[in-house]
Amino acid sequence: MNFLDKIRKKIIVSCQAVDNEILNDSYIMQKIALACVMGGAEVLRLSQKNHIMAVQKVLNVPIIGLIKQHYKNSEVFITPTREEIDVLLNLNVDVIALDATLRIRPYDNLETLVSYIREKAPTKLILADCSNIEDIKNADRLGFDLVATTLRGYTNETTKLSNLENNYEFIKSLDDVLEKAVLIVEGGIWTPEEAYDLLHFNHVHAVVVGSAITRPQLITERFIKITKE
Repeated sequence: MNFLDKIRKKIIVSCQAVDNEILNDSYIMQKIALACVMGGAEVLRLSQKNHIMAVQKVLNVPIIGLIKQHYKNSEVFITPTREEIDVLLNLNVDVIALDATLRIRPYDNLETLVSYIREKAPTKLILADCSNIEDIKNADRLGFDLVATTLRGYTNETTKLSNLENNYEFIKSLDDVLEKAVLIVEGGIWTPEEAYDLLHFNHVHAVVVGSAITRPQLITERFIKITKE
């Protein structure tokens, strides 16, 4: 079974911690990933070289990989340059995820990075993390295999917007937008009911859930905030 068939109408679990996050430790990420797989996750989204390597030591599951790296001249930080791409190629993750917004990049433009991956690893799947419909259309045109709504709400243009608002209005608007790539919904999904709803849209191929499963600090903050209202 190929990767796209493997994830069809499934939940992908994102296990990530970076910078000063309390869980930013390879051993901890390894155990969280293992717990998610024991709970039924069949595919993981992971970041950072050491974390991915730690998970690969104990699990043999498909991985969407990315490297978060900040550069002074750009807001793009998800696999922003060839350097991070090379790390992921060496790790042999199943899918390479990179920021596919139309923002200024540190060095090479997005089309150049896609061509770079295609030249180095012609069969490697590439996922575009997008924020709006323009990003998504551009990623599809550039030949990405998967397009995700990961960055909606995290760019200047989409501040205060989400994938869930107005009864999934944005996700519904993406029906028939993609010509080749498959649509992955990621970002702001906090309940099984929301994931269920999204998976039942015909044009949604899979759903990624991260913080609601793997970030106890944010889960706790959410409980505290809601119960204080």
